[in-house]
Amino acid sequence: MKKFLTVVKREYIQRVRAKMFIVSTILLPVVMSLFLLVPAIILSIETPPMRVAVVDQTGRMYSQIRQALSIDQQETAAQNVNSGAPRTTTTPRRSFSRFNVEEVNATNQPLDQIRANLDQRMRARELDGYVILPPDFLSQGKAEFVNRNPGDVFSLQALQSAINRAAREQRLIDAKVDTKTRDEIFKPIELQSVKTGGVGSQQANSNAGFAVVFGVGFVMYLAILMYGQIVLGAIIEEKETRIAEILFSSVKPFTLMMGKLVGVSLLALTQLAIWGTAFGLFAL
Repeated sequence: MKKFLTVVKREYIQRVRAKMFIVSTILLPVVMSLFLLVPAIILSIETPPMRVAVVDQTGRMYSQIRQALSIDQQETAAQNVNSGAPRTTTTPRRSFSRFNVEEVNATNQPLDQIRANLDQRMRARELDGYVILPPDFLSQGKAEFVNRNPGDVFSLQALQSAINRAAREQRLIDAKVDTKTRDEIFKPIELQSVKTGGVGSQQANSNAGFAVVFGVGFVMYLAILMYGQIVLGAIIEEKETRIAEILFSSVKPFTLMMGKLVGVSLLALTQLAIWGTAFGLFAL
């Protein structure tokens, strides 16, 4: 037992005095904070709305698209209120995209001329894109979206969602489905997550359980990733300096290995305790 404690003490003191331990204890929380802060800062940057022209050759879809985008805005504002985020009064936001739409008269001009005019406006940076709805759009379900930035998948998905909503609404109108019935059909369903209590009762299930499990799993992953290499490095270091042969003559290999594991584990607990204390003081 004495030899075991000696190995533990040596491993702990040697590692805790190392410069790498001090540097990692200070720098790792800073790096983790940057990983959390940088995405939050990027998402908080206000971007101008995307200017999109709608060429509605059906003559019935433009108002429905505007209404669909307005519904998206209301849903986003309601989600912000429910999540505690500040209410926004900007243009509709969905999947990191916002839109300012305008209608293009497609009755008195050929489609090629409309395309040429819209392309010229895009080159002049007056527009960011335009949508062409062919006359058979409601029956075929195909439209064209010309975007100045084809790699912007978020805008494509957001606009496609609004057009899908508008197309469903217009098809129901064409089928002479009244407004009340349409509202009942598209009424959202609220699914509440509950769990069974110890006495058979049910209580609301929050995200606290998931946060705890995720936090514990992340700490275990971080500990294995960081401190497992330290144990391996300690064994290789002694093997290279041929100290292991001398130690094996006085200490059993199992005792030596367990001493190293316990010493490094205490090192990990020390570092985690420092981080936890610093986080607690910062939170206060």
